[in-house]
Amino acid sequence: MKIAYKLTGLLLLVLALTAPGFSQSPVDGSTYADSLRKALAKQSSDSLKANILFLLSDHYSEKDQALGLNYLGQAEKYSKKSPYQTALFHFYLAGIYFDTDISKSENEYLLAEKLLRKFPGREALIYRSRAWHNYGALQQRQDDEKKYAQILIEHCIPLALKAGDSARVARNYQNLGLIFSNQLDYLKAEKYFKSSISILENLGVKSLELADSYIFAAKNYIYLKDYPPVKPMLDSAKVQLADDPDSNYLPDYYMVEGMYYTRLRHFNKAHESFDKGLQMALKVNRPYEHQSIMLQKYFAYKEMGNYSKALPIIKRLAQEKEIIPHYKNRMLYYYELAETSAKTSDMGAAYNWLHKYALLADSTNEQRIKTDIAELETKFQTTQKEKRIFQLQSQNEKAALTIKNNQLISWLLAVVCIFLMAVTVLVLLFYRNNKRLWLQQKQLHELELQKIKQDHRISMLSAMLEGQEQERTRLARDLHDGLGGLLSSIKIELSQIGLDQNRQLKSGIDRTLAHLDDAVNELRRIARSLMPEILMNYGLAEATKEFCKNLRETGVNLVCQVYHYTDSFAKEKQVVLYRIIQELVNNAVKHSAATQILVILQQSGDTIFVTVEDDGKGFDLSKTQSRNGAGLANVKARADFLNAKLDIHSSPDNGTSVTVECEI
Repeated sequence: MKIAYKLTGLLLLVLALTAPGFSQSPVDGSTYADSLRKALAKQSSDSLKANILFLLSDHYSEKDQALGLNYLGQAEKYSKKSPYQTALFHFYLAGIYFDTDISKSENEYLLAEKLLRKFPGREALIYRSRAWHNYGALQQRQDDEKKYAQILIEHCIPLALKAGDSARVARNYQNLGLIFSNQLDYLKAEKYFKSSISILENLGVKSLELADSYIFAAKNYIYLKDYPPVKPMLDSAKVQLADDPDSNYLPDYYMVEGMYYTRLRHFNKAHESFDKGLQMALKVNRPYEHQSIMLQKYFAYKEMGNYSKALPIIKRLAQEKEIIPHYKNRMLYYYELAETSAKTSDMGAAYNWLHKYALLADSTNEQRIKTDIAELETKFQTTQKEKRIFQLQSQNEKAALTIKNNQLISWLLAVVCIFLMAVTVLVLLFYRNNKRLWLQQKQLHELELQKIKQDHRISMLSAMLEGQEQERTRLARDLHDGLGGLLSSIKIELSQIGLDQNRQLKSGIDRTLAHLDDAVNELRRIARSLMPEILMNYGLAEATKEFCKNLRETGVNLVCQVYHYTDSFAKEKQVVLYRIIQELVNNAVKHSAATQILVILQQSGDTIFVTVEDDGKGFDLSKTQSRNGAGLANVKARADFLNAKLDIHSSPDNGTSVTVECEI
């Protein structure tokens, strides 16, 4: 009986360790999906729509995988333009495949965590902690509990602490408690369960996580045979779950309640609790909990001595497909079948089940057995040699001396061989190190050449752009001072002509003066475009706003937004970035037939983002790249000069979005 209860500890605790992501969840699951759908219908922002669709996908990832994938596909359409939401897409895609494709789920969690590293905010840290947790849970499902514990300690808990997410820290403590409970170290498990409950209670929020911690702490006290704290823990869990009659946590609650009554030998109450748990497990589609409760029902019948009812249950469990395969569970079934069959006087069946148990136990110790056999064989061979030597010595002293001499020669030869092998290994190591050093030097040389080429290219680009800006400045000055002054002089002279008697001629000169005003205004606009004084005096943000304002005055529907820009960028680089904005907006105005253009200038830390979007006719990016248009080439050249990332998204009839990301 003692062995059976210890083995079943793992079966009962695996599921909580292998659930996908978690959060501090309010106990209102019955209306959660409906509230999300209502919120989705009210949103107009693509970003907010994507976030709500991610949550709907996560909600249905276990209940209806097809529906979860459908919501995730919709979210992907709204999140393509956002690198952050692209990372979240991979996170939630991993959750969809959590129960059906472990390898794909692992890869998606690792990819999501990698993509999220570039985002320093609290939410990104929480998602990284969740990604590591779920990846570790997949390792636990594959019987690598040590790796899961390592991931919790090295990644999940530090990231949750850095994010200041107390609920997540508490849940990770709970998972460590479950691992120690699986290893039968119930005292250590008790410490972590208490820490988890203390943190969640201090938050003062009614939550499923707190209910879960109460349930597992109660179960751990049962394994410790410390029964007084069990009932208060279960009562506290019931309060947390009272608002949700169909909670996924209720099967576990009823199972632990039944275990408690079994230990107190209140078997009728125990079976009532088990039956409630079985009904709830079927209702909320939790097959693993159903198997776990059936196993505890078996133990209750066995404790009662009712082996005729216990035997069919354990047989059924042994025949059913395991939801989460684990060799210890299978060993438990075989052991209990052998013991229960023996209690029902079916010794043949008892022997067969015990034989299966032994075979499975032996297979898990195959490597140890091989080592033991090798050691026995070595001892046997040594004994045989010693016996042979003793026989030869007893027959003939001369033969014994010859054998000793031969052994000495053999040892000398062995020493010589070992020495030669050592020399050979040293020579090979020396050759390999020299070869590795040569390859490293070659790679360094190639890197230096690449750096020289890159520096030369940047120098040429810098000289070219500097020359262009100087020429623009000269042209702007010449236009403003030369041609502008000339046009103003012509206007003054024409306006001084007295034509009071000739109305027709006066009307013509008035029209000419109006045209001259337009020409002067256009000349000033061109001069400002070539080298806007506001850029040099007030910085990129003000220059961009002024540029957009001037375009709006010509009838272009253009929106300009500036966020957190600190004007800490070098002036010459601000000029280059301003030219990129000009080129992108002019391209949109001339070629896209857009009804609206959006310009966003944003700074995040030491990174500046410039985004120009339009809802125009778009273009085929592959064809444009093959033609290498002058406008796009100028943008790419300037982006290269800034060592910036250029991201272009466009397709026919779907508009165009261009993002430039550069470091200060």
